Amino acid sequence: MTDTIFRIHPAINFSRVGSSEDYYIAPETAAGELVNTETGVFGGLPIKAGTEDTFIEADDLRDGNQNPVRQAARFRIFAYDQEQEQYPSNDPGREIKIGDKVNGKTIKDILWMVHVANKKGNNYFIRNEKGEEGIAPYEGGNTPPVRNPDFGHDLAFVERRQKLVIDPGPRVIKSSSNGTETLAFDATTPSTWINDVGQIENQPDYPVSFPSDHFPLFNPLGDIDTLGQMTIEAETGRLIVIGAYGKTSSITTDGKPAPLTDAIDNNSWFDDTSDGPVDAVIVLEDSVGNQSMASVVGGWVVTTDPGYAPQTRNVVSTWDDVYSTWIEHLGLIPDMYSDGQYHNSYQASFDNDVLSVFHAAFLQRWNTNLPSEGIGSHNFIAAIKPSDDPQKKIPNFKELIRNPNIPAESDEGVKMPLALGDAQKSFLSVTPTQYFLLNQWYSGQSTEAAVVLGVGEKLDKIVLENCLGGRYSPGIDLTFIVRDVNFYHQNWKGVTGPFRVNGQKLNYALAQKDQPFLQVGYIPLRTAAVEPGDLCKFMSLPWHTDYNSCATHTPSPNPPENNTLYWSWPAQRPVSVYPADKCTYDAASKTWNLGGQLFSVRGQGTQTDYPQQEGRYQCYFDFVENWHKVGFVIQGTQVPASEGGHYGADKFVEVASLFSEDGDIVQPWPTEEILPGRKKSDDCGPK
Repeated sequence: MTDTIFRIHPAINFSRVGSSEDYYIAPETAAGELVNTETGVFGGLPIKAGTEDTFIEADDLRDGNQNPVRQAARFRIFAYDQEQEQYPSNDPGREIKIGDKVNGKTIKDILWMVHVANKKGNNYFIRNEKGEEGIAPYEGGNTPPVRNPDFGHDLAFVERRQKLVIDPGPRVIKSSSNGTETLAFDATTPSTWINDVGQIENQPDYPVSFPSDHFPLFNPLGDIDTLGQMTIEAETGRLIVIGAYGKTSSITTDGKPAPLTDAIDNNSWFDDTSDGPVDAVIVLEDSVGNQSMASVVGGWVVTTDPGYAPQTRNVVSTWDDVYSTWIEHLGLIPDMYSDGQYHNSYQASFDNDVLSVFHAAFLQRWNTNLPSEGIGSHNFIAAIKPSDDPQKKIPNFKELIRNPNIPAESDEGVKMPLALGDAQKSFLSVTPTQYFLLNQWYSGQSTEAAVVLGVGEKLDKIVLENCLGGRYSPGIDLTFIVRDVNFYHQNWKGVTGPFRVNGQKLNYALAQKDQPFLQVGYIPLRTAAVEPGDLCKFMSLPWHTDYNSCATHTPSPNPPENNTLYWSWPAQRPVSVYPADKCTYDAASKTWNLGGQLFSVRGQGTQTDYPQQEGRYQCYFDFVENWHKVGFVIQGTQVPASEGGHYGADKFVEVASLFSEDGDIVQPWPTEEILPGRKKSDDCGPK
């Protein structure tokens, strides 16, 4: 073909809230991957703003006022000379910038358009009346009940869309601004968009909507008046999308805020997370000065919770769920899976498909209270090499790892992964694709060689590897919708490529000031395309309550006679940590020794006599007021020490915690619940 194809990468990227004005760049290396064999540094670390790939250190996690720094999503554009017919692509692509030549023309500029929104208030509850969650409540044309039913029970009602959706409208920025301009996703920055011929237009009639436009509000952390900002990275022309500030607000009645008593669904509350499409147009100029425009395959940005343990990989990541969906339903790799079955002739990659699972299990110990026996077992697994005989190293593979294809095994808590399960499943299982690839390795059908991806495709994968998968109740970064083929642009061969959100094309010329612009948008198991705000709307409202609650729980459903507590999301929501300031230095060996473990959420308001309620605030609103105090778990190489230079590559320690009280030392697992525990009460909420 003669026409060059342009694609934004990553296909989906994540910014994260923080109360600081400062930001760093989202990780572009994979959590759980050993990225430097000399220093022992693992991937997953965010990148210092203004640098290509310099990892942050402990001092970069908070600003000078001790506010947690926000994470920004960095987007690039890659050029491809061939249509994509397989995955990985035969054409690795190349990043393009202003001044580059493409098909004899010069790139004069890049116009980036971003439209983020928050539809959490105008969506459904996470669970239906039967207590089901995930995809099940949407089967058979059903849906869960709506959030905020006082505004009607149909998401399409004008009043619901007008008042319950946070929507600042679209913004356009030029790469040629070279970092000198920052555009806010707020109520006062003008809405601009790119029309069908590649020109920037103002849209003064866009119906911008923020909660304060419609309601009297209780704003414990300040008014939600923005969903973040966008700017251009100087010199490179890449787009930077910065998250908002971690705020939440409530509609007031008679001057009082609404109750904040549910872990997931709280009516009359808002937060400032968001998501939306990232689009671009390339301005080209020929040798005689004639300009033309080239379209670009777009991406998506999501703003979500802070990344409190960026280097700890989830045993099941978002990537694993996305990959399994594409393997089994969208024909991504026919040599692995076609005609409804996996093919035993396919060779797994030890580095890509096996070691990542082992390293994820190995790293969990830094965020959980695993006993010494469990730590030893995980260390043993992580030390397995591709040259080792799998059946000698793990004689009882089927007894060790839970089989996702056998429903009864979801009740077997003695198998791995040792974590709580997804909707209607007691314990977590690896995905069917992960299980197949692990079995291939175990039966001798594997290679040491890593799968070679182009830089753009590698970014698509890495970003999702750093996010939570498996247990979407509802999740932190994305949720169960990643398993729905309707969420994706399915006709991926040719121009689009895989893993793209099935975004709705929006005509901003039709916007009217007195009419909400965004529609209901995507609903699971339906065919409507995805609009701004359609990813984050399936998450907790506000995000603070779910984060606070998800420390340890009994399974749901709970197997008979079980009262042992298990972890929800330890890689994304640390439960038990080793504070760096509790470590002691051994001068003889020149090493740092760990102190006892503490709960990552601790201090006044977290005390309880009941193990099932430890490691969290007993009142949800206390976490709203104190979320900024939570510390971060990072590798000792990134933590400067008073002696020895740093804390060592063999340790992942908590830093930058602002909790002034330690509480009790955490006891090793297993921990058992004690009934009856605390009864829910409205009287601990905001006053």
